[in-house]
Amino acid sequence: YVPKSSSEIEIGRYLSTEELQNNPRNHALPLLDVLEDPSDPDYAILVLPLVRRIDVPEPASVRESVDLVEQTLEGLVFLHEHKVAHRDCAWGNIMMDGRDLFPGGWHPQGIFSAPDGSPLKNMNPSRTAVGGVRYYLIDFGISTYNQDRTIGSLGQEPSPELSDDVPYDPYKLDVYILGMTYQRFLVKRQTGNDWILPLIQYMTPIDPEERPAAKEALQRFMSIKEGLSRNALAQRLHPYHVQPGISTAIKDMQYRASDFLWSLKPRKTPRPLL
Repeated sequence: YVPKSSSEIEIGRYLSTEELQNNPRNHALPLLDVLEDPSDPDYAILVLPLVRRIDVPEPASVRESVDLVEQTLEGLVFLHEHKVAHRDCAWGNIMMDGRDLFPGGWHPQGIFSAPDGSPLKNMNPSRTAVGGVRYYLIDFGISTYNQDRTIGSLGQEPSPELSDDVPYDPYKLDVYILGMTYQRFLVKRQTGNDWILPLIQYMTPIDPEERPAAKEALQRFMSIKEGLSRNALAQRLHPYHVQPGISTAIKDMQYRASDFLWSLKPRKTPRPLL
């Protein structure tokens, strides 16, 4: 539900054209339709696919974290190549297609509930076991198109250059926000993702001029990914409150064995979000 003047409509339609939607590097959630609001002529209702928060369930392993980083960086590079700066790509605006994780679906107003309102069973399915999930960027309400400089201080991440008066580079802003997203979502919430710290440091200098372009950040990530062994990818992540012990070690070994078998399966081809 957005004002008709919102950039989300124009940019959403642009990113949802058939040509761009057919590009697998496009991770913008497709805009299916725009409906008139009969009660308010100044607002419109956006019709979007039902997707799921990325923290329910959390990524379970380094492999699953690597996949999230690769897809979101790939999606950001695609946006920038098409002159779109998101400007709010914090982790609250990254969603996943959860249909393979929860084949029976979930309630659109309650992610812990089945469509009939009963509690969902198995709240911790494995992304790797189902052949991976696809991630999407949502909420283009403050995004810009074809603007090398912009102003504005809205957004979830308190980035250093945000200003209502001094123009800044929205593309370098995106790189900072996504780097901080990895810090807040993958490093601060669970143990085991130290592999990503050099990438975060590379993406988040205070001075925007010292930050890489999104394409350069993706290249740096790919070089880091190439250095991760199969054993490193299979490492299970733990919330910080979990204390190491025999039980945890046994579960880690079991997970590594399962991850090895899961990783032999071909990755599923993403299904259209209709």
